[in-house]
Amino acid sequence: MRKFLVVLLILLAVLVVAADVGARSFAQNTLAERLAQQMEMSEEPDVSIEGWAFLPQVLGGTYTEVNIRAASATMSGVTVERVDATASDVEAPLSDLMDQPTVTAGRVDGSFVVPYAYFDPHLPEGMTISTQDGEPRISGELAIPELGISAPVSAGGEFTVDGDNLSVTPVDIQVGDAPIDVSGAVAGMLTFSAQVPNLPFGLTVTDMEATSSGLKVTGTGDDVPLMGSEAA
Repeated sequence: MRKFLVVLLILLAVLVVAADVGARSFAQNTLAERLAQQMEMSEEPDVSIEGWAFLPQVLGGTYTEVNIRAASATMSGVTVERVDATASDVEAPLSDLMDQPTVTAGRVDGSFVVPYAYFDPHLPEGMTISTQDGEPRISGELAIPELGISAPVSAGGEFTVDGDNLSVTPVDIQVGDAPIDVSGAVAGMLTFSAQVPNLPFGLTVTDMEATSSGLKVTGTGDDVPLMGSEAA
């Protein structure tokens, strides 16, 4: 009898684990599918629901932490890269996920990378921003109409942010084949401001950082709708 009880307990444990894994997989896949549609992703994001036991979270309808990662996403018509978000205290009953879910997170911290090419239209014709030695660099053939000359130009970019507005100031300006010193004129032509694409889910921008692959934008928000009519 004792042996039978041991075997029964083992079978029950296996069934519970299998149900836990199955329910977690279903919820993760459903969230990934819905988010891909909502954020116009070319492929579904990687969604992971954390916590050693999933079924208690299902029964309560609250998930401690949900991590969302994607190689790229389109937001406000702009394609960004390396989307990474962590949602905490997520309200999402499993039954709702099968229909028209309304999913809300108590807090979301997220980031994405804006490729430097996004800012090229703010520069004079012939100038682009690329990465050299891991740092953003503005370069190209720059025409200076008021002086009637053009010259190859290369400059670093200093990024500053005020809210969701980004300002870029050229530094370390290098000008070749110019008969006179035109660094002042070049600095004025390469200085610009631009609106940064909105963070997903309406998050508030908290930081921006120039990286080797683009401008990393970080933000946070409380009581954030991830899915449903109010989701951004």
